[in-house]
Amino acid sequence: MGQIIHGNKNFGFAPIIVSDNVFSFGTPVMLSGLVNATIEVEQDTTNIYADDTVYCKVKGAKVRSATATFRYISKAYAKYLGFKENANGMMTDTGDFPTHCIFFETEEEDCDTGLSTRTLHYLYNVQGSEPTHESNTDEEEVEAAEIEVEYNAQDSTFVTDDAGTKLQYGYITRTAENATLYDTFKSAVILPTDSIPASI
Repeated sequence: MGQIIHGNKNFGFAPIIVSDNVFSFGTPVMLSGLVNATIEVEQDTTNIYADDTVYCKVKGAKVRSATATFRYISKAYAKYLGFKENANGMMTDTGDFPTHCIFFETEEEDCDTGLSTRTLHYLYNVQGSEPTHESNTDEEEVEAAEIEVEYNAQDSTFVTDDAGTKLQYGYITRTAENATLYDTFKSAVILPTDSIPASI
């Protein structure tokens, strides 16, 4: 049985809110215009030698980054990418990049049955960068601009798994069993420790 993963949609972000030293996520904000998204992990391995051979291999810390390409970035999201809106509507550089959560969906399809489901990918604590813009002159066919944003991920200070490990990344695939939880992602950030609501 084979499966393929394709597509990307439903990109959103959620602010990180601090109140009385308690961290939480604000309400997710959905953004249209996602073209593609990439999550990359780098992890160095150090060889420890003894007795003229490799005695042990030690893995270093994971460094996770992401890149998202959009057709358009709204003013609501621009402040997380180093911009602010002035009174006359002009957006200007602030140099501030607030940490926040980002998420998006991919689709998984069973090649034998044709049945499909969706997987939601979360980066719980990222800092974006100023977007890169590329535009082209209009010719016979219009080529839409693409706006690329790079993200650096770090461990969340308050998102943990069942074992209490602080997280950078998590993903959840929609199933019949967890659908009631999964389908809340546009109204609340799903955490690894969230319980599946009882069916009504």
